[in-house]
Amino acid sequence: MACLTPEAALSGECDFLSANLYARSVFGEDALANLSIEKVESTGHIQGHVRIRSKTQGIALSLGDKITLSQKESGKLALT
Repeated sequence: MACLTPEAALSGECDFLSANLYARSVFGEDALANLSIEKVESTGHIQGHVRIRSKTQGIALSLGDKITLSQKESGKLALT
């Protein structure tokens, strides 16, 4: 996925991040992912939300499955 959020907006130091990501499948389907994460100071864990939008359901389900698989593999990432 490509990051649509300008590089300047990602610089600096803070405990949260919001970014827009864009992807196009080999079949020409477009998807937009809105990512919003924050670092919990008490535990040091990262938690947040991912919202996937697309015209077709297939690519949204596929990206959602990849995110879920990534969560299970890392064990430390808690996205809802």
